Amino acid sequence: MARMDIKHIVSFAAWMRALAWSYRRLSSIETSVYLLCLLAVSFIVGTIFPQGGDFDEYVKEGGRFVLLVEVFDLLEFFSSPLFLSVALLFILNLVICTYERYKALFMKRKLPESFTPTKSFLVTQDAIRAHEETRRILMDIGFRLVDKDNAWTAMERGLPYRWLTWAYHAGIVVCLAGILFTFLFAFEDTITLNAGSPQTVIPATTGRVQRIWQDATPQTDYHLLLDSFTTEYEESHELDYPEDKKARLALGLGWKLPEHRISSDPLFATAWKAGLKAVGSSGTVLAEKEIEINEPMKHGGYTFYLMGFEQRLKLRVNDSFMPLDVKADDDVIIPGSTVKLSLGTLRSGKVKRLDGSVEELTPYVTVKDSESRDDPALLRLNQSVIVDGNVVTLVGFTEQAILSYRYDPGVALLWIGGIIVLIALALRLYGSYYLLAYRVDDADAIVSVNFSVTSKGVFAHPERIEGRIEELLTEGDLKPLALPERP
Repeated sequence: MARMDIKHIVSFAAWMRALAWSYRRLSSIETSVYLLCLLAVSFIVGTIFPQGGDFDEYVKEGGRFVLLVEVFDLLEFFSSPLFLSVALLFILNLVICTYERYKALFMKRKLPESFTPTKSFLVTQDAIRAHEETRRILMDIGFRLVDKDNAWTAMERGLPYRWLTWAYHAGIVVCLAGILFTFLFAFEDTITLNAGSPQTVIPATTGRVQRIWQDATPQTDYHLLLDSFTTEYEESHELDYPEDKKARLALGLGWKLPEHRISSDPLFATAWKAGLKAVGSSGTVLAEKEIEINEPMKHGGYTFYLMGFEQRLKLRVNDSFMPLDVKADDDVIIPGSTVKLSLGTLRSGKVKRLDGSVEELTPYVTVKDSESRDDPALLRLNQSVIVDGNVVTLVGFTEQAILSYRYDPGVALLWIGGIIVLIALALRLYGSYYLLAYRVDDADAIVSVNFSVTSKGVFAHPERIEGRIEELLTEGDLKPLALPERP
């Protein structure tokens, strides 16, 4: 029984020594450098090999290092156990270093026992009075006492540099936590909305963690409603480039002014806007915004982006009873005929004319025989055109907004951590910090005050601090004389 207890104690002690050794290694800057190098190599690997690619396709297309790709899962490297292990070690290293720095903030600072003077003054007072006057003057210009127990009295002024360093590390930890949350919980999908038809958001996929405890596909407790879809256009003209060689030469040499013409379809889109609403079960509007490219709507943890649109046209050909339901910007074969119609994009919305006026468009689409080289005809709503002997009428249309949406709880942490890092770095770089140490010497009955000033930050000017101290010492009771230059 005693042997078993001794064995357990020895095993426990071995585990504790191993944990202590691991903690020391993870708290060292040397480990941080090694892990950063490994991460840099990992990013290079992820750049060289196509991430998200299919392994069989990679082999089929003649990809190299097939065995390494298969063993280390290089096509999904950023989610492979190897990369995740390195990233986890780096996060632990950063957390432990930040914790150690935080503890050091409340410990007594270790300063050198001796400093190299950068400025010295001879004074007429005795050593005790010189020491008191010097400290008073330094406190009057904003210095704080750091250490008074050694031969040199240390004081500081400016931003708390150690706190800024810790805040910088803490901000990186928050950013890494955001990345971890994104990796574990984030997912995205798409949804297509018809105007006036509310739909429930039912993601086809979820984050890695949600898959563990959710048995059913999650869905929102509100509906998305496309209230409107608007396209904005601007009218433009195009250069009428001459076909004659001499005329082109004259235009290039500047002998002839360029001429412009209005094409059959002179509009180009400048913006797509979707009026989006989040509607509760009782019909209450929970959120509302007109979204466009790069201007999403956020609600319920989701961010909804306008990704694209789809247009459907209702065309009546000749006297057919049932109109054709076709997609805009596509080719369609007329039933009972060999004629193929080539359709353009439906134009509907607001247009800004060349004279600056804005007007609402009568919806129209360009249409032509796909075999013809003639300019396309403009087919307006409830009007007809003749294409290769066929009367084509636009009787209606619908526009659908294609949205991409993303759930990512790590974004807030990334914003918070990023702001902390930027502010801390900016204050460290551009702020001013001074560490000043002084000592009063009274050897051979001559009293002198020695100063050592070090600084950090772009806007720190230690020479100005020294000049200000000299000015105040000269104005006060102390009457300093500059010591001769030391050899």
